[in-house]
Amino acid sequence: MTKTTNEPSKARVIFLAALGAMPPLSTDMYLVAIPHLSEIWSAPTNIINLSLVLWFVAFSISLLVFGSLSDRWGRRPIMLGGLALFAIASALCATATGPMQLIFFRVLQGIAAAAPSSMTMAYCRDSYEGHARQKLLAWLGIIIMVAPMAAPSVGAYIMHYAPWQTIFVLLAIYSGSMLALSWFLFEESSATKEPGGAIKALNRYVRLARNRNFLLANFSMSLIAAPVLGYVGIASLVYMEHFHLSETTFALLFAAVPLSSMVGAFVCTRMLRIFSDRSLIMYSLIGSVFASIILLSIGALHVVAFVVGMCVFGFFTGVSRPLANHLVLEQVDRDIGAASSTIIFTQFMAGAICMAYTTAGWAHPIAALGFLVLLVPGLVLLSWPFIQRKLQFTPAQTTA
Repeated sequence: MTKTTNEPSKARVIFLAALGAMPPLSTDMYLVAIPHLSEIWSAPTNIINLSLVLWFVAFSISLLVFGSLSDRWGRRPIMLGGLALFAIASALCATATGPMQLIFFRVLQGIAAAAPSSMTMAYCRDSYEGHARQKLLAWLGIIIMVAPMAAPSVGAYIMHYAPWQTIFVLLAIYSGSMLALSWFLFEESSATKEPGGAIKALNRYVRLARNRNFLLANFSMSLIAAPVLGYVGIASLVYMEHFHLSETTFALLFAAVPLSSMVGAFVCTRMLRIFSDRSLIMYSLIGSVFASIILLSIGALHVVAFVVGMCVFGFFTGVSRPLANHLVLEQVDRDIGAASSTIIFTQFMAGAICMAYTTAGWAHPIAALGFLVLLVPGLVLLSWPFIQRKLQFTPAQTTA
């Protein structure tokens, strides 16, 4: 498939977003069931939370495997195989009779979810360039945010009228439907296939590890949004136990943060006409630090203050994410599948670490989250002058 600077059709954007939405759907729809499973299985909440944390670990590690395999065999077979495995794993999750079974099947589901996630990013890098890719990544960010907005409400509705297993049955149906659509719509986008087996696959990551600009961009940009997963990890605890809200209210308030990210991504598409991406990323980092001040000062006092603080952080994360992903991709010109997977791997591993931190049983989880929101983007902000001097910003990135 030849690269183009023409923007993709709306139908293509929606299709790619539906594929990219599988990770948030498989995590956020399930959040509302965690306290319920803890109760019916008489298991501590932190044990049930392992089905969430280990999902992210399995997902992140698998990204590296699928990315390199796609450079060897192409994007299409990895996409189709991952969707098939996801459907099977989701169905198995619905059969779990205890925490250990659920954790095992969720790990399998996390492995499978890595395929559509990494292949969507690789497809964007393969097929589009310049401003067209910037806008595509921004619009994907906008539409994909519908998943974490709607998923908790869907999960709460299911838990009200049906058993928890229904959540995973719906995920199996969704992934099966995407498999059928992908069979006809997801064409091969890799222009060349890298030769060799496991050693050659490893060499692709060795080449990336020698690309200092890629490492710097990937590590620094992956940190910006990492605290979002820390929020996901404690959301049900904060809303339903700390603030004593119902499952339905939790779902509505939880949706406010991804909605803010969606608005931020939309604002990004407009602000590129006025500001350079260097400036927008810097402003986003400053905004994230401001959000941490709200969380640390008054976030634990009232649910409105907590939601406002997280929405401010979500908004600025939404502004920066498409620009950050585009900036990292600009640092490579080969091994695109491996690079795309490494980007998402780093983002989710950083997020999983933040999630493990916030779910570690803190007496004041909101303060722990506020500290993350201050520390992580704050470190990137302090390093931003150095990062700008080192990284490659293409002319297509500077203004729109």
